[in-house]
Amino acid sequence: MKTFFYLTFFMLLPFGTGTPEKWKLKKSKDNIEIYTRAYPDSPFKEFKATSVIETTFEALLYELYDAPSYTPACDFNISYRIPSDKENSRFFYYKQEMPWPLKDRDVVTELKLVEQTEERIYLSIETVSNVLDIQDNCLRIEKLSGFWLLEKEGDAIRATQQIHMDPGGRVPAIIVNPLIVKGPFKTFTELHRKLDSYKEMTQN
Repeated sequence: MKTFFYLTFFMLLPFGTGTPEKWKLKKSKDNIEIYTRAYPDSPFKEFKATSVIETTFEALLYELYDAPSYTPACDFNISYRIPSDKENSRFFYYKQEMPWPLKDRDVVTELKLVEQTEERIYLSIETVSNVLDIQDNCLRIEKLSGFWLLEKEGDAIRATQQIHMDPGGRVPAIIVNPLIVKGPFKTFTELHRKLDSYKEMTQN
């Protein structure tokens, strides 16, 4: 999905130690809820985004996996799929243009199917270092981890995404933390739009 990593560099999940704080609801709109919380030993917050979508596991997975194929000349702010022969994994590349004087960031992640039952699907999100060479004009993000959790809720699916990321370099947390709501909200808005269109097509 092209929107899978909207503003990914500002999406966060804990990798420190200690007990996390309670989630704080930061945005609730259009059946989408975005929560954030601080975490010990990290200046960066994590987010959790959740929404109930009238769709199927098959259609939702298709959208999460969908992305244009990677090329060296890929554009900023679009998630690209890196070809792989791994059956239960998908690899994605994302490049974020940063304002001067900050260096542009990029990241390579593995979306891995960990658990799939009739009631839930769990996919982990982790950075990988051996899939794509580091580009000279970008600072590679090395600390990003999280997951997608898809759970049946009546005739619909509750989709939850939780991620933590350290952008690396000298990006102050005071700049990053206020931005972590915008990215996941846009991702879920696009998910709803795509899946609603798919539902209308299959019903006609």
